[in-house]
Amino acid sequence: MKSGLKQEKGFTLIEVLAAIVILSIVSLVLTSYFTNAMSYSKSNQNKTIMVNLARNALFYVEKQDFEEMSNFFVTDSLEHKKIVDAGGELPMIKASECTTKLTCVYSDIFVNSGALPDVLNPIINNIKYEINIRYQSQLHQEMQEGKDSGGGVDTRKSEMAPYLIPVEVEVSGNGGPGGETYTTVVEGYITDEKIR
Repeated sequence: MKSGLKQEKGFTLIEVLAAIVILSIVSLVLTSYFTNAMSYSKSNQNKTIMVNLARNALFYVEKQDFEEMSNFFVTDSLEHKKIVDAGGELPMIKASECTTKLTCVYSDIFVNSGALPDVLNPIINNIKYEINIRYQSQLHQEMQEGKDSGGGVDTRKSEMAPYLIPVEVEVSGNGGPGGETYTTVVEGYITDEKIR
């Protein structure tokens, strides 16, 4: 029985070290893969939040009086190209206390202007986002003229133009991995209730 035990051989030190090195390399690759996957997931989560915030802002603006929105964007489009919130103070100012037209318009066009700071500067998961709503005057001009993408004329577009205001909602926030700032843009229309 003693001769059988002496013939058994175990792993040598070099074989054990080689196995440890191979296991280390494989674990580093897997760790890198999972780190990248987690970063990608965080980035996608942030983009999803930003798209939903843009849709929420567009929905909020769409629920306002269409005539007031049309006057704000279309009639005075050279003076007012976007809706922004400067620290949450502009929408709170009453029309009688206006010093500039921009200040007056904010409190006049929104039915509940007190909600505007929360719509334009929401905080989600302790990340502050900023939302800007811009009027797309060039696209609206093309709609009014009835131009289609091929350069032809589409009369349906020109018929719909008075009932639609094309806007672009831009959301920016630093919710990316490592605090990176991302920007997402969603295009949409403010529609008149007559065609809804």
